[in-house]
Amino acid sequence: MLAKVSEELYTQLDEKITQILIEETDIFRSLSEILKAVRESLRQLKEYILANPFIDDDEQIWFFKYIKPKFYCLRLFYLEKYELQTIVPSANPKQIKQFYHDELATIMRFFQRNAFIYQYYRRGATELDSIYFLRGVDVQSVLLPDIPEQDCEFSTSQDYLFSKIKAYELLQEYILTQLRLLDNQISVQPTTAVKNETNRLTWTGDKTNLVEVIYGLFYTGQLNNGNATIADIIKWMEANLQIDLSRSYRNFIDIRNRKRDSPTRFLDKMRDFILQRIDEDNTYKPNRGAKLLGDKQ
Repeated sequence: MLAKVSEELYTQLDEKITQILIEETDIFRSLSEILKAVRESLRQLKEYILANPFIDDDEQIWFFKYIKPKFYCLRLFYLEKYELQTIVPSANPKQIKQFYHDELATIMRFFQRNAFIYQYYRRGATELDSIYFLRGVDVQSVLLPDIPEQDCEFSTSQDYLFSKIKAYELLQEYILTQLRLLDNQISVQPTTAVKNETNRLTWTGDKTNLVEVIYGLFYTGQLNNGNATIADIIKWMEANLQIDLSRSYRNFIDIRNRKRDSPTRFLDKMRDFILQRIDEDNTYKPNRGAKLLGDKQ
């Protein structure tokens, strides 16, 4: 039951964060709304835990080692990301790249300072779980860093550090994605055709159809090695296809709530047209060979 409840809560939180990133363009308000959403999810998770005690130590370890950090790392990640976004220099791409490389070095120093617990995390080790992830256990070790004072009913000695490691891994991937984008800006010079506004493509179809494509690209990980977020893809589509997708999250809700036919109506239609064309091209035509032969003469 705990697994089901936590998964449902996380799905709701993930959808809420996606909605905020799409609809809120101001980064401070976006951060505030995301932190509010994370706090609410953690509050509900805590209420459930207090009302439904753990079955045994194994379930408690599993919760504080994997489930709670999965939620709490989002709070830490978005705080760190907000700080980066507010202090990144407004300069040429090469200077911005240097800034991001310095931030990557800071992350690596964090991993190095916490090498013992980081390697425990990376190895998926379990031998110290009963010390790290059970409530009320007093840990005395020079290998473990000081951590913030926490709620003894909803915390263990190391669930915070596991959350921070997860957050820094997310931050590391975010920075690497930004560096890849900067590399593209530096190496790719726009051609005359691209600069010419008359050659730009504009989406003239139904917005909901484009939202189907966007979510298809996101869930199959087609962009930036699967690291592009829904918000990244939407912003790219808006910039390159001259379309306002500010209500795209609502469009996706409409897609998800379709009852009478397939939720992926447009993608199914695309598939049908492609298969129809392939069938037509592969259809046997008795005079086809003669015509081709005649063309060569």
